[in-house]
Amino acid sequence: MKQTASRTTRDAKELAYLYDLFVTPIWREAFDQIVDQEVKLPKGGKILDAGCGTGGYAIALSAKLGAKAEVVGIDSCAERLELARAKASVHKLSNLTFTQGSMSALGCADEEFDLVIGDVSLLGPEEIQPALAELVRVARPGATVALKLSTRGSFDEFFSIYWEALHDLGLEELTPQLEELITERLTVSQVEELAAQAGLKHVRSVTRKERFDSQDAQTFLTSPLIEDYFLHHWLQILPDQPTRERVRAALAKIIDEERHQMDFDVSIKATLLIGKK
Repeated sequence: MKQTASRTTRDAKELAYLYDLFVTPIWREAFDQIVDQEVKLPKGGKILDAGCGTGGYAIALSAKLGAKAEVVGIDSCAERLELARAKASVHKLSNLTFTQGSMSALGCADEEFDLVIGDVSLLGPEEIQPALAELVRVARPGATVALKLSTRGSFDEFFSIYWEALHDLGLEELTPQLEELITERLTVSQVEELAAQAGLKHVRSVTRKERFDSQDAQTFLTSPLIEDYFLHHWLQILPDQPTRERVRAALAKIIDEERHQMDFDVSIKATLLIGKK
């Protein structure tokens, strides 16, 4: 499962703008708030925000810590980094830099950072272990490593409707694939085990249930968060494009019939893993 690329016709620049306008406020900031509440910032030194997106949290850290700390934001998307640099220039922050790199290849020296924060919340579960190993590699001994991710139990409301749609269309033979889709996200205990294997100590995790509301099926299915980062992957268990279109129509019908003129709510398990190197 890889959820980092959109399957829409939007180009990379448009996707970056939509990420900044819609995904950051309803998705990223839910995880950032947990970091603010659970992670003690160092008094100085060098801080990494890996998977920094369009830079909002790295900018906030830089402004909060001032000249006593250096903040580095890394993201795989050049267009998101372009927005991050433009926003940072407005704030005139001399202690902040942005650079391109992937979560599994940050391009940083060993033991370079006094605090390492990584965001894999939009990545597939198979990408979490190499990302975690890379975050631990660049952390100095004694540094805190914090990883943001969504864990098992996320989007269960949608998957229940998905199962109903398959049943209504006579596609029950696809329910085993749907079950695999539902359970592919790692559990909190699995993530903690990966952290221990990566060499982190005093590992703990904090999970919060976050809800997202949509006024109807169309709003939910075409929202930048769902359409650009999740829906294509969810529909890949279906054999062909005509079947995907039938199932998508059935999903919309069920959502609108069952919400009874109320918002359609889905929830995720927003998890922050914290450990010491």
